[in-house]
Amino acid sequence: MAAAKTRRAVGVGLVSVEPDVTAWGALRLGEPIDEGNRNPVWRATLDGEPVAVRRSRRSEASLDWELDLIEVLHDAGFRVPTIRPTLDGRRHDEGLVVQRWLAGRPPSADDEWRRVADALVGIHRLTGSTHRQRPGCRAVTALGPTGRSVDADLSALPSEVRDEVLAVFATMTDAPTAVIHGDPDASNIRIDDDGSVGLLDFDESRVDVCWHDLSNLRVQVLDEATHRRAELLSDAWEVANGWVVENAYARRRLASLRAGLGDDDRRR
Repeated sequence: MAAAKTRRAVGVGLVSVEPDVTAWGALRLGEPIDEGNRNPVWRATLDGEPVAVRRSRRSEASLDWELDLIEVLHDAGFRVPTIRPTLDGRRHDEGLVVQRWLAGRPPSADDEWRRVADALVGIHRLTGSTHRQRPGCRAVTALGPTGRSVDADLSALPSEVRDEVLAVFATMTDAPTAVIHGDPDASNIRIDDDGSVGLLDFDESRVDVCWHDLSNLRVQVLDEATHRRAELLSDAWEVANGWVVENAYARRRLASLRAGLGDDDRRR
């Protein structure tokens, strides 16, 4: 089994203030879930059905893009948490989203992780590079010294770090792009009793280099040379994406990036 880099700390900085869910009528709010990385999530029931209540930090346009994507994926046969609308038919209410509960457990065995990889590749194939970009996001190859995407703000990085990150991004112009999940950590995946793969939390989804999704799985699915490039991409992205909101985590990934670049030089 390939060694996956430890993802950011769970629940960092989340404030579990109970949301106002009256827009959904008889929704019964349960306990907060300690699995969301940056968005608070609660268990709940609606009309006797288990659901998850999530508070998104994204703009309305960005959230609408995400919910549109979930509909596209569901219609194409992917197992994703579909939306329960408000009583008046809205998909979200001031950043609150109610989604059907996706049963299952995180993947553990290698064959389960390979099925996860297959599901991610399936999303890449379905969307391709022509899918509309998420509002407020850019692919890494389109980021410059003052660029922003998801939680990455390149202007907030120290100049030396920014130069290292952008140098890695500049090598990705030949890499395939499509809609990516963006955070295929075990906590965002559910394997059901039949072994099918479910994907949660599309908060970091966008059009970007496909290798983002395939670099940190618990099994290696790319050839050796591509995998090395994908690991450098992953480290560089996590440095940029976490520098402001999760600096200690970003600095650990910076150390990994620099070690990887040194290893890459020694291989030449």
